[in-house]
Amino acid sequence: MTLKERLAKQFADYPRIAIITYLVMSLATIVGFSIAIGLGVGPTSASGTLGVIGAGWLAAKATMPLRILATLALTPLIAALVKRISRRRVPSEDEASDVEAPDQA
Repeated sequence: MTLKERLAKQFADYPRIAIITYLVMSLATIVGFSIAIGLGVGPTSASGTLGVIGAGWLAAKATMPLRILATLALTPLIAALVKRISRRRVPSEDEASDVEAPDQA
């Protein structure tokens, strides 16, 4: 299976989680590179700030293959974690029947 096919399968299996995982990693990468570049450059104007953000975006684009691999690795783990957390929140039928209905007057 090619990388593109594997990524398409994950987006089909875990649509929301895969998209959110990829977008969060992309935004974190852009912000991280922008901060790192900004600390080294020290922009003094709005156009300088936009240039730093643009440079952060270009640096993040260079890491796209790594982010795709990280998405492939993390999505099933995050999906399992979300599933585990959602099970804890939803009471089972036994618990729901144990809850008493309020008295009606």
